[in-house]
Amino acid sequence: MQIAVLGGGMIGSLISHELSKDYNITVFDNTKLKLENIKTIKIDINSKKFIEEIRNYDFAVNCLPGFMGFKTLKILIKEGISCTDISFMPEDCLLLHEMAIKNNCTIIPDAGVAPGLSNLIIGNIIRENDINEIKIMVGGLPKIKDPPWNYKAPFSPIDVIEEYTRPTRIRINGKIQTRNALSDRQIFEVEGIGELEAFLTDGLRTLLNSDEKISKIPNISEYTIRYPGHADLIQKMIDDGEFSEEIIVYRGKEITVKERTCMKLFDEWKLKKEDEEFTFLIIIAKTSDNNDITYTVYDEGQNGWSSMSRTTGLTACAISKLLFESKIKEKGILCPELIGQNEMHYNFILKYLNNKGIEIKSN
Repeated sequence: MQIAVLGGGMIGSLISHELSKDYNITVFDNTKLKLENIKTIKIDINSKKFIEEIRNYDFAVNCLPGFMGFKTLKILIKEGISCTDISFMPEDCLLLHEMAIKNNCTIIPDAGVAPGLSNLIIGNIIRENDINEIKIMVGGLPKIKDPPWNYKAPFSPIDVIEEYTRPTRIRINGKIQTRNALSDRQIFEVEGIGELEAFLTDGLRTLLNSDEKISKIPNISEYTIRYPGHADLIQKMIDDGEFSEEIIVYRGKEITVKERTCMKLFDEWKLKKEDEEFTFLIIIAKTSDNNDITYTVYDEGQNGWSSMSRTTGLTACAISKLLFESKIKEKGILCPELIGQNEMHYNFILKYLNNKGIEIKSN
């Protein structure tokens, strides 16, 4: 069995390292990579050569930046290649459902931590509970604050900035509403971590319309967690036009203002190997009889891998194993919240993550 991992960044490298224990892995990237005992191919994903090369593979794991995700999925589907995807694309992946069925392949989108593991847990919660409200809060943070940002990015700032600027969809009283990202800020305290802030981001995605039972939950929202003050700094950059698409000349090249800002933040947010950090996810579901069901996920970096790489990448690995080994038989776009409603699949994924040292607790 030949598996292609598209993108060899922090998370793609972890996924390829983990899956290479059981499968033949090749990493595709637009830069030359050196990964121990793993085959790599330097290639332009947008080239005809990539289409010719990818035909030699049975499955793929898409770890490319979000702006490349949808187009890449279309290529894979046309070639009949099933895929686990963590690209966090801005487009609606469900639009590719019929195309995937026609080409006899399975696409599992948003297969990371949140969206991803959060969706799996919610899918499992709704199996036996009547839910009125769900709130998801998630973030990856350094243990030691480093002003002014108090933040380190374990992956490309491009995707983080997309999260901060993309309009946010939530459901209130049964109706989907659009809000600005960074809005509805909340301050709260977590034992052992301290004071945190959370603000709305567009992380619900397929939870809004992929499943009939979840679609009937009147109130559902998703928040990103940071240390207090981070959102104010980002909002000022937005107000100052630092994320605009205006073309400028920078270092002798024509780029957008947004791209220049990404280059600047890449250096300021760079996560160093010695930086201690953690990822924290909390899901609060309120039942119709006003009881709370709470799940928390906590992880710290290990063996040179960041916690965000681990929680995202290892979730994708667990889901991929189900796909590669034909445990998942459905065709089309199969969202994690649907996988979570299968008790056997759900238990396999949580056991896999627990065995890797990721702490998952429920009340």
